Amino acid sequence: MAKKKTLKTYESAYIKAKSNYNEFKKIYLKDVSKVKELEAKYKKANSSQKAKLKEKIARAKSSTSHAKTNVNTAKRKYRNAKNNLTTFKKNSAANKRKAALKTKKKVIAKMKKDKPGYWKSKRPYVIPKYPGSENSYVFIDNTSENETTSTEMTTNTISPGQYVNHYTQTQPIQRQIEGKLGGSSVSKVSYLKKQFNMLRRWATNGTEIEFHGQKYSSSAVLTSVAANFDQPRDNALAVSVAIQDVKWATSTNKKKSKKKTNTSKTNNTGTKSPTKGDRKKTKPKAGKYLTIKKGDTYWGYHMKFGTSIAKLRSWNGYPDRYLPIGKKVRVK
Repeated sequence: MAKKKTLKTYESAYIKAKSNYNEFKKIYLKDVSKVKELEAKYKKANSSQKAKLKEKIARAKSSTSHAKTNVNTAKRKYRNAKNNLTTFKKNSAANKRKAALKTKKKVIAKMKKDKPGYWKSKRPYVIPKYPGSENSYVFIDNTSENETTSTEMTTNTISPGQYVNHYTQTQPIQRQIEGKLGGSSVSKVSYLKKQFNMLRRWATNGTEIEFHGQKYSSSAVLTSVAANFDQPRDNALAVSVAIQDVKWATSTNKKKSKKKTNTSKTNNTGTKSPTKGDRKKTKPKAGKYLTIKKGDTYWGYHMKFGTSIAKLRSWNGYPDRYLPIGKKVRVK
């Protein structure tokens, strides 16, 4: 029976293939350097020395050719090992997510069974995005549920001629839930402490969670978890929980498609269409243009021509602090 391959197996194969490729590459580059050195000597040598050097060059070239073959083979194995490792990681992550989603269904079934009253009354609950066990859930019998959205803005101008509040940054949505754990005659303090410890562990580990309350959050983290043990009861434990929404970062860079260019020459007739160039070479299109003078700013153009500063930036691309004197600038 074939041994099951693990992540360690693929990582070891990748490291070994990479090491071999680098080793063969060093040998090949060394042989190439030797051939060049011998050829340089050959040019300066006399007729009696050239015969011996010619033989050495032939042997060095043969060795270089063999080394190049080894490099190509090692490079192919290195790429295969890298692709195998990447594929295994992707498949492993996908399998983990699938297993977690199956577990989540079991968790929800257990929640309905353990605390049907809470489930029917739609009490808030916290559950990991990808739970690891059927007990990975916490109901909160809430007395209050608050949501805060805030936006920070600059309090001083970043550049002359700009509004004070020109730059703003919206903060993640934050939720504060006050209430208690419990709600069942079998919820003893020891069990409630386990639930609280689970919340604290999720907060400490930065576990991605889902929050189901008056407002739903599909992706969030626990930023604060607190409990009050001053007046413990058999079926209740006062808690305060803070939750903050999170978003996955997305790249704004678009991959350029590799299109094959047609290099064959054809007999073109008619007028030649203008080619796209940079901003300096391309002739200005419709609009009003001026030559930048000392002391000119986007704000000045805005006040004179009524064009927004944002449009002036997008048209010209110059930084606010530095408008190059003598260059053309579109103002309308």
